Amino acid sequence: MIQKIKKALENVFIDNKNIIQSGMVKNIDLLEDEIIIHISLSNPTMHAKKKLERDISKIIIEQNVNKKIRIKTTLDTLVGKSKKEEIRNIIAVASGKGGVGKSTISTNISVSLVNMGYRVGLFDADIYGPSIPLMFNIIEDKVQSSIIHHKNGTYVMKPITSYGVKILSIGFFSKSGQAIAWRGPMATKALRQLINETDWGILDFLIIDLPPGTGDIHLSILQEFSLKGIVLVSTPQKISLSDVHRSVGMLRLKSVLVPILGIIENMSFFVKKKEKFYLFGKDGVKKFSKRMNIDFLGEIPLIQEIRESSDLGIPIVLKNRTIRKIFVKITNNIMNNL
Repeated sequence: MIQKIKKALENVFIDNKNIIQSGMVKNIDLLEDEIIIHISLSNPTMHAKKKLERDISKIIIEQNVNKKIRIKTTLDTLVGKSKKEEIRNIIAVASGKGGVGKSTISTNISVSLVNMGYRVGLFDADIYGPSIPLMFNIIEDKVQSSIIHHKNGTYVMKPITSYGVKILSIGFFSKSGQAIAWRGPMATKALRQLINETDWGILDFLIIDLPPGTGDIHLSILQEFSLKGIVLVSTPQKISLSDVHRSVGMLRLKSVLVPILGIIENMSFFVKKKEKFYLFGKDGVKKFSKRMNIDFLGEIPLIQEIRESSDLGIPIVLKNRTIRKIFVKITNNIMNNL
């Protein structure tokens, strides 16, 4: 059966070479009711990925194969040897205001990307209130393995992998409940260490979960990383949008000028007996996005299960099919805007 599939895939072409000949097909898994084809793709654009998936599905269906077809794509090995060159896309998630669910969104976007077949890292840049370890249920006794000793005698931090995501957080180096009482320069120095002394390996995406505000931490991130863009998060009410407005102002300064990939409305509404209730106002982020000429990426409802799942350290996209579809759509919108 696998040889039959390989023979069929010789009729799928990219750049005048079939995908078998070019070595793009890395593996074929033949399961009881499913065929999984692993593809290494050099072109990361969504339309190229979708076209390839359509071509592969069509050619296999023509062979009268009565199995579900699933295609998992990863990006090919990057050119360049420096740490920063090994990270293809760096995207920050910002809010301007605390408590809008930014870390929850960073977590579930990261896991959604992993489920799409990408290599993903998540960097918790919130020095004073790191919450990513809780989102992934990374307990203190697992953290000791986050430091590795290299042969040249230097110490390099190594991310902890959870649910397929490589994670690094200042929370790994402080005890639960311990306050990090650092002034701006000290926090910035620690942040630079975390950025520059971490062995991320090769990543397709590095998601940076930024703290609230527009201060030292944000400027340091912008100086240390070449960001592909920033995703903004807000709840619909005016008090949240006023802080996001300040973040937009910072990002559009000539001295900063980072592309805004779009904005997400979190806690948009909740549903009771098939009726929607808008606790924080209706369409606040949509109206703001139009006024500021920013793409609206999607809305996430207020659901108790999201809170419960986050408290357990399990990304909601792994549990709730409806929320998973919402995050997949938002994640695709982000990638289309890169």
